[in-house]
Amino acid sequence: MKPTPMPCRQILRSCKMVLAAMIVLITGSLHGSAGEIQVGRVTIGSNLNGLSYWSTQLPFLDAFKTSSAWISGTKDFWDDGRRLDLDERGWVKSLAPGQVANRVLFHDTVKFSGSLSRRFIVEYEGNGDLGYADLAKLVKHGDHRDIIEIESGKGDATLSLTSIDPGNYIRNIRMIPEGIQAEPDEIFNPVFLSRLKGYRALRFMIWMLGDSSEDIAARRWSGRATLQDATWTIKGAPLEVMVALSNRLQADPWFCLPHAVDDDYVRRFAELVQSSLHPKLKVYLEYSNEVWNDVFPQTAYARKQGMALGLSQDPSEAMLRYYAKRAVEIFSIFEPLLGKKRIVRVLSFQSDGMPEYSDELVLSFGDTRKHVDAVAIGPYFGTELAADADGVARTRKMSLDELLKELENSSLPKAKAEMLAHVVVARKYGLPMIAYEGGQHLWNMSGQDAPELDALFTAANRDPRMSALYSRYLKDWAEADGGLFMHLLDCGSFEGAGNWGALEYITQPRAEAPKYDALQRFMSAPDPP
Repeated sequence: MKPTPMPCRQILRSCKMVLAAMIVLITGSLHGSAGEIQVGRVTIGSNLNGLSYWSTQLPFLDAFKTSSAWISGTKDFWDDGRRLDLDERGWVKSLAPGQVANRVLFHDTVKFSGSLSRRFIVEYEGNGDLGYADLAKLVKHGDHRDIIEIESGKGDATLSLTSIDPGNYIRNIRMIPEGIQAEPDEIFNPVFLSRLKGYRALRFMIWMLGDSSEDIAARRWSGRATLQDATWTIKGAPLEVMVALSNRLQADPWFCLPHAVDDDYVRRFAELVQSSLHPKLKVYLEYSNEVWNDVFPQTAYARKQGMALGLSQDPSEAMLRYYAKRAVEIFSIFEPLLGKKRIVRVLSFQSDGMPEYSDELVLSFGDTRKHVDAVAIGPYFGTELAADADGVARTRKMSLDELLKELENSSLPKAKAEMLAHVVVARKYGLPMIAYEGGQHLWNMSGQDAPELDALFTAANRDPRMSALYSRYLKDWAEADGGLFMHLLDCGSFEGAGNWGALEYITQPRAEAPKYDALQRFMSAPDPP
């Protein structure tokens, strides 16, 4: 998600990118006459934030689905490090002497700013005793049904299993906001649905790969996330849930297949999509996420596989060629099942890398081009302001006004030059350029502790002038002949790991969310570019 330098990047990168951009500016788009830039039609989609107990996204009616994994403890210790006896769906089957099973429901509820229901009804099957602590208080206990209250504050709202009947252990816990009128099989929080309206596509990368799924997700279909799992924060969201959301909103799904799944997994995934996705929707299909980015395990995996297959003697080249090879294999499994007209086969590249790598090492490798429908980049703006110690040292001295001017006068033109450089490669192969991620990238990547810089970046993201910057940014994307633009992210609180959310919390007023406002204005324009 966050760009890191490729080992083989050259000092001449910037010069080559500027030259490529100049070529486009001089000659115009390949669709138009000299000196003209043909503006293509841009549609807007969104990446969805991860499923977690600290996320302010609140996507599901049943809040238990975004609670943490079980943690073994005692009455005196929250985490004693012991293993818990779990069934295949993650429910606790039995407890050892003195053992309790703890779970975090929500973290730092103050940041939800009133969007979190105050009271929840907790229902469950089986026999045992549930306890609530910290920001979660028991209001009323009944037969397999509790009413709890969630207080606003710092810290955790927690639930504990203090005793269990092994012959009929507690399972199928549901946690529904009090007073909600919904169908028994309703999955989604109605407010979550309403805030996603207008987006033409939904990228499920974080729902699928998350913080842990790429590392530990079963490589076989039998180990995938299911509707019956105790929580969807461990293996990610079930495919049925992602399809249901796409159908509900009539938004095209963008799936990222985990890097180590086998062909049977891919085939069964495709079969389920074919049988359950609304026939009018198409599927954006991508192999993993940012395989070039060394912060993720998929990079080491692809490098190892590429070297073992002898795709190159250079590890970076071997990695990129394996990315192309495995992506084509996955696309080829989907093609006969959904048909080539219903899928958009995507290869993604580093926006601020050297565009020729996508050309020389990926698109021209084997028969890759025959199986690709779009080239995707992540054209963030502002990345350079805190990418390293020098950037942090310079940027932390800026006032808010100076930072916003820097974004306008330097960062946005830099991002547009990168867009134009990549469209040259895309057009060489007759492919559209789309964005798998994008938006502002005001995030301290240097590793240095700079709380004043974090505060400055947060202020910039909340400033009304950010809306105007976004409007210009989207216009630049259209003028660069970009197509579908997937913003990062739909909803997420502003914290030290970046300010990615268009919304900070799910009920945030549009007037207080400048990025969301700009996206909505662009989408609702009578005839957006």
